[in-house]
Amino acid sequence: MTTFAHLLGYLFDLFAALLGAVLILRAWIHAQAIPASDPLASFCEALTDWLVLPIARTMRRPTGSWHWPALIAAFGIAILYSILSRLLFGIPMSLLGLLVSPFALIIRWATELVLWGTVIWAVLTWMHSASPVIRTLGYLVEPFLRPVRRLIPPFKGIDLSPIFVFIICQVVLIVITPLARGII
Repeated sequence: MTTFAHLLGYLFDLFAALLGAVLILRAWIHAQAIPASDPLASFCEALTDWLVLPIARTMRRPTGSWHWPALIAAFGIAILYSILSRLLFGIPMSLLGLLVSPFALIIRWATELVLWGTVIWAVLTWMHSASPVIRTLGYLVEPFLRPVRRLIPPFKGIDLSPIFVFIICQVVLIVITPLARGII
């Protein structure tokens, strides 16, 4: 593969991952009942309305706390990425790989969201910033930090749960990334 092909592959992967992650984040924000007026929520909506609104118009009024049009859009991006990456970059096409890859991509993108959300939240809280984004990130990562805090309480006033969530996310990514690439 040439340098240009590697660059193209990287940009294609980056664009798909960012779009998929923002769609999953939009669904998670909705599930956590964060108001649409929140800066992070409005940012996600502004970036993804072009894709989510047409899907939402074709669906019945969804029930439950998840934003299903955003999740369906993320899954569609994962399917499209799985097929196009195989066609564009010569990745072998196997039926099992094509079936597993979109689900693994969704898990990978969600895990990366938890990982980066936790890191950003931890850094911002250490800086004692009064940004509304800190509060929103806290609401979003708290469901992942809470179980770890139950197992490992703060040590001398230091909350170690973000470190353990980071490690757990890294382990999940080590396992899921080959599946996301369709390597089975």
